[in-house]
Amino acid sequence: MWRSFLVGNVLYYVVGIALAYLCKDNRAFCKYICPITLFLKPMSYFSLFRIRVDKTTCVSCGRCERVCPMNVEVSHSSRRRKNGTECILCMKCVEECPKNALKL
Repeated sequence: MWRSFLVGNVLYYVVGIALAYLCKDNRAFCKYICPITLFLKPMSYFSLFRIRVDKTTCVSCGRCERVCPMNVEVSHSSRRRKNGTECILCMKCVEECPKNALKL
């Protein structure tokens, strides 16, 4: 039992590190292999809680996208934005916005 636990953990980390290196994405394992994303991605797509952009006050400075740890295209409110389902609601973009154009 103990040996299976160790082998499973080693295999988990080897596959995760290899995918991160090959895909040049530190969350490649989570995005492409982890079975939990099968349930989380659709739920985050239809989520009621999301960062919304007030286009009238946004000056498109790009600060929000530079501080986003998940590389979400923050300046679009659309559900089709790049990496939109990856948002973890860390609120770094909201804090960084100079014009307070981002709201939850």
